[in-house]
Amino acid sequence: MTNIKFEMNPYKIDFNLRPPVTIIRGDTGSGKTLFCQWLKLQKRLPENRAKYKSVILMDHNSDIQDIVGKKGKLFVVDNADLLLEDATDIVEHIATDYDNNYLIICRRAFDFDASPNHYATIVEIDGLFTLDYRFNVAGWY
Repeated sequence: MTNIKFEMNPYKIDFNLRPPVTIIRGDTGSGKTLFCQWLKLQKRLPENRAKYKSVILMDHNSDIQDIVGKKGKLFVVDNADLLLEDATDIVEHIATDYDNNYLIICRRAFDFDASPNHYATIVEIDGLFTLDYRFNVAGWY
């Protein structure tokens, strides 16, 4: 899944991800956790179960080790600062895992070996939430 698109009336979410790792950074109150809460609600709707069955939401209560051994998933990791703080083995796993996609939501950067093209912030304009990528440089993967 490289696009997450849904409505939470009156708002719209349209996130174009840059696999295998998209990193959303931002200060408190920038919409990171709100997005995760909305996505969790979307996953629960019966009409969306098939669409989001490969999406696994992780937060501060999750066991980050659960990502190992999975294939074809999109891991949305909220509060990654807490989950990955002492998990250098998992950070390394994410950086080299091409069987899954990751949406890492955090306040600080980790060494995912991702190019600057994969770092974004959430922007809201007239009720539409999108990702604003810091860079879009050809040749940076």
